[in-house]
Amino acid sequence: MVLKYGYVIGEQLNNTTATGGKIITPAKTPEVISLSVVNSSRFLILGTKPEILEWLREYSHIKLEVHLFDNDKIEASHIHIPDIVIDILPMLDLTGNTQQRSLLDYVNPLHHPNPSEEEVRLEFRPLNPKIDDNIEPYIRHVVTRSSSLGEFVDELQRKWDSMVYPSVWDNFKKITSSLLNEDD
Repeated sequence: MVLKYGYVIGEQLNNTTATGGKIITPAKTPEVISLSVVNSSRFLILGTKPEILEWLREYSHIKLEVHLFDNDKIEASHIHIPDIVIDILPMLDLTGNTQQRSLLDYVNPLHHPNPSEEEVRLEFRPLNPKIDDNIEPYIRHVVTRSSSLGEFVDELQRKWDSMVYPSVWDNFKKITSSLLNEDD
């Protein structure tokens, strides 16, 4: 996969169908990734673990900022501006379902994806418990606003290196247990 990055447009945060077609890549690599609280803006990086980590290190000087509105540079001391959530999430296909690598994934219930080959979404967004509580990422990392990518890339890699991707069997057990809980 070729790494893609940019701002997600034209969707609600509750809708998890972010696809490559809805990502607007800036004309040049930004110096600042600016996120809006009111507009629930998100910045995504789509790719494999090695691609994403290389991009984060190459552009380690990029700052993460959160404002109340888009392009709002005025700080209001009486309004709380949240920190930034960084989630590593499974890649979605065009229908909004998680992608599967091959038919072998279904046949071998113990198969775990190779983290170096698995395509994922790295998502930056303002911290919002109402939204964050409904999203189950592989990894979640929270940083303070005005952090640069270089300030947390090593910690993010450490978490990512210790993560085990769920197998198809793990996903099946999770789905069936959630269905059983709904019946109760």
